[in-house]
Amino acid sequence: MTSLEKLKLRYPGAETYRFGDSPALSDSLLALVRTGRKRATCTAMAEIGVSEALPQIGRCDIVLDFSDVPQLVNRTMELRIFRFCDIPEDLALMEGEDEALVGWRENHERYYRRLGIFDPEMELIWERFDVVEDLMEDGA
Repeated sequence: MTSLEKLKLRYPGAETYRFGDSPALSDSLLALVRTGRKRATCTAMAEIGVSEALPQIGRCDIVLDFSDVPQLVNRTMELRIFRFCDIPEDLALMEGEDEALVGWRENHERYYRRLGIFDPEMELIWERFDVVEDLMEDGA
């Protein structure tokens, strides 16, 4: 049984997801989570059902790296829906990637353009999470 299969038994109903769209970005975002700087993420509504599952408050999910190795188990604590153009600065900065809203907007616009889904009025699901397990720390 793989470690992912064991994790899914330990966390029934867990979905899997990755941060970012490349190994380098994923590793960078995982590092931000591990330092405690990143405690939120955004998912475009356009990604739901295509490459992402709908987050659910209270559910634990498994974060994979780009080699499909489980890295973290996160629990969704809060969900909010915003248009890209309306996300509040304090919530955007909880993602830990930028120092100001303007940087968050520029970087996320580039990301969503790479995915081919950017629209300034696109809906985003903002998710605040807690880390339940760091699988590299815990040796799981």
